[in-house]
Amino acid sequence: MSGDAARWLLGGVILVAVAALFVAMARTWRTRSRRQAESVPPVPVPTDRGPAAGSWDGFTVATTRADQPLERITAGGLGFRGRGGVTVHASGVVLHHAGVDDRWIARSAVRGADRATWAIDRVVEPGGLVRLRWTATGAAAATDLDTYFRFPEGDAEALTALQGLATTNDSPHTAGEGTNS
Repeated sequence: MSGDAARWLLGGVILVAVAALFVAMARTWRTRSRRQAESVPPVPVPTDRGPAAGSWDGFTVATTRADQPLERITAGGLGFRGRGGVTVHASGVVLHHAGVDDRWIARSAVRGADRATWAIDRVVEPGGLVRLRWTATGAAAATDLDTYFRFPEGDAEALTALQGLATTNDSPHTAGEGTNS
C-alpha cells in the first residue's frame, strides 16, 4: 500500500470514528431527555392563578438537580440557556423560557430561593444568579431541582418575591451555596 493510500485510509477511519462519536452523543442526549421527562413532567399554567405579584425578564441559565449544579436537566427545554424569566403569583410561579411552553410551579413545590455564583457553564460575579429551588413530581417520584436565572434589572425584587413563596411553605429548605433568608 502506498503512502497516499495509507493516509486516505487513516483519514477515513478517523472520520468514521468521529461520526460514530457524534451519533452516540445524540442518542445519549435523547435517552437522557426521555428518562428525565418522566421525572420532570411539564405542568401547564392554570387559569385561576390569581394576580401577579411581579414579573421579571432576563435569562434562564440552567436547571439542575438540587445541590448538583453540574447535573443538567434536559427535559422540557429546561436544559438550555436562553431568554426567560418568572412571573410570581400568590399561588405559585410561572417559568418562562423562549421556545417552550410556560411551566407552572405551585407554591407547595417551591423550596426556596437564594443567590448563586455559578451553574454548569456560567460563572458570574458573586451572587449574580438567582436560584429557585423547587420540586417536580413525576411518575417515579419527586425530584428536587434548582433553576438559575440572570436578571439584568430588578433581581433583588425577584429574589424577594420568590423567597416570599417559600417562607410560608412548610417544606424544608435545603442547604446550598446561598441563603434562604
